[in-house]
Amino acid sequence: MKRGGRDSDQDSAEEGTAEKPKRPRTTQERSQPCDWGNLLQDIVLHVFKYLPLLDRAHASQVCRNWNQVFHMPDLWRCFEFELNQPATSYLKATHPELIKQIIKRHSNHLQYVSFKVDSSKESAEAACDILSQLVNCSLKTLGLISTARPSFMDLPKSHFISALTVVFVNSKSLSSL
Repeated sequence: MKRGGRDSDQDSAEEGTAEKPKRPRTTQERSQPCDWGNLLQDIVLHVFKYLPLLDRAHASQVCRNWNQVFHMPDLWRCFEFELNQPATSYLKATHPELIKQIIKRHSNHLQYVSFKVDSSKESAEAACDILSQLVNCSLKTLGLISTARPSFMDLPKSHFISALTVVFVNSKSLSSL
């Protein structure tokens, strides 16, 4: 028997398929491969801001997109060097050449830089070495934080003063120390 130009058999067949319970998806169907290289640059930038220098450098080698983020000026506006005895050896392991390249390329983006050093002479020397490389920078704030007795006082005064002189002479916008 036909109603409205359709078979009742066809109607019941369509209703039968609509009432069938859907089978649960398998794990393979639910999970899709994540392409980390296609993450939005803002998200990658936010993550990079929390990484130490060496980890940033390694992450920049993942793909072209992450390398572009690594060289974004926003990433280099604020940077903190934490130099304590384990970190000093970590810093040496980062290859001073990497630090030189980063500072050379991004010193003009640096606006807020801080150094946290412990009481060791090595930490203060590492801070002075980095400070003396801050040429062509647009620093607004420089922080020298000693977590123990002033380690900068253990250095030959000429080393510390020459490092600070580089910053003061080359950064015309420094307003806070």
